[in-house]
Amino acid sequence: MITFDQIDLILLDELQRDSKQSVKELAKKVNLSITPVHERIKKLEALNVIQNYVAVVNPDALGKTLVAYCQVKLIRHQETLFEEFEQYVRSLDEVQEAYYMAGPYDFLLKLILRDMKDYQNFVVHKISKLDIISNIQSAFTIQSIKNTSMIKCMLDEENKK
Repeated sequence: MITFDQIDLILLDELQRDSKQSVKELAKKVNLSITPVHERIKKLEALNVIQNYVAVVNPDALGKTLVAYCQVKLIRHQETLFEEFEQYVRSLDEVQEAYYMAGPYDFLLKLILRDMKDYQNFVVHKISKLDIISNIQSAFTIQSIKNTSMIKCMLDEENKK
């Protein structure tokens, strides 16, 4: 595991909050000059701690208001079947996240879709095409309560004890 000092953790929190901040702005927040802050960020990138910088798009603004979670069970546990399913899922634009799971189902997929018609099309014309699937069970969100990609790095003062 990589060890981080307090400055690294502050930089990670700040960049997650707003990755468009300049190095100059970040340097002020950690009381360092620009060069060491820039070097720290480059090191965090090189270590793959910072994996990417992205714009978070509001799916509602694109008319994609349906979030579905699909639990998928394969016909049997076999390495080639898992690999085939994983490769296929990576090619599907509707799948925002996919996880290999322990429990009654083998995979959990998070889909972002326009509506139930899109969901039906996805199930009938895409995912059900695979003859290696034995069962699909889906659930749909009603309202988003919390949706973040931020991983809190710094502990709040009251939680440091």
